[in-house]
Amino acid sequence: MKKLILNSAFGILAALACAHQALAALPAPICQNFEGTIVLSVDPECQILTRSDTRVYFPDLLSPSSPSQFLGFPGTCFTGEINGTLNNQPVTGESYSGQTTNNFPALTGFGQLAFSAATTLVLKNQGGISLGAIYFQDTGLINLSDGQTQEQLVAVGANGLFWSVKGTVQIGGDEFLGAPFIGQFCR
Repeated sequence: MKKLILNSAFGILAALACAHQALAALPAPICQNFEGTIVLSVDPECQILTRSDTRVYFPDLLSPSSPSQFLGFPGTCFTGEINGTLNNQPVTGESYSGQTTNNFPALTGFGQLAFSAATTLVLKNQGGISLGAIYFQDTGLINLSDGQTQEQLVAVGANGLFWSVKGTVQIGGDEFLGAPFIGQFCR
């Protein structure tokens, strides 16, 4: 019995040593900085609800067996114009977003409104060639007195050249007049 336990212990140690060496051999993540400006417009057609990729990348928000988690009424869907850089290379793009239901407590005493949303970001290089799309779930605060927004977008999926990226983007400012954003994507 002692021999069995001793052999098992050595086997586990050998497996751990091999796993450690295998993990050490993995390449370091490759990250790209993303920064620029976004200008939002109200989207009366709520395009995020009709895009074919929305059901693929946001299945929990558009389940056929339960009500949509997108609010979907006027003033809760937006398109955005993106101008920026990705890894110091110029990019342009469009965003499609829609506010989603949330359970945030009312912050009316603080003059702010908390929100959650889902966003599809489609980017192109300076030659106008599509690089792919990144899909985000967002949360943020809007200052009700001046329209300033603080928002964080967390990548939940991607396609094209962005396949398998993880990352976040932070936006701060009045998104309807043009707000700066900064983020990073890694794989």
